[in-house]
Amino acid sequence: MSFEYFYNNILPILFLIISGGLIRQSLVYASQIWAKTFHHTLTFFLLPIATFVITKSITGNIALSLGMIGALSIVRFRNPVKNPFELVIFFCSITLGIAAGVDIKLAIIFLFVVILIIITSHLYSKFKLKRNS
Repeated sequence: MSFEYFYNNILPILFLIISGGLIRQSLVYASQIWAKTFHHTLTFFLLPIATFVITKSITGNIALSLGMIGALSIVRFRNPVKNPFELVIFFCSITLGIAAGVDIKLAIIFLFVVILIIITSHLYSKFKLKRNS
């Protein structure tokens, strides 16, 4: 296994595993109870990795990418989204996987922006709640 293979494939997967945990922990810190469930925890870990693998698989092959779009258009979530923020987090996880497939530096920046927004909005709401009472 060469260093290039490690840098392009293994390192981003390790980064995405850690990223899923960081997003989950920032949501738990922000008092988002739904993020503590087993199913959501696995989603935070697996969704970015699955998106990364798909992105790496279709890189540079237009026929494969069109076939993958057709195959993935069949897959959808059957459960109704109860919380729009939950859907946004799923999109962020997908975006994180795509960004890691394209450029790991972009994925790192995106991860820090997402976590910063979650924590800042939580601290702002706590500050506003204290100020109003």
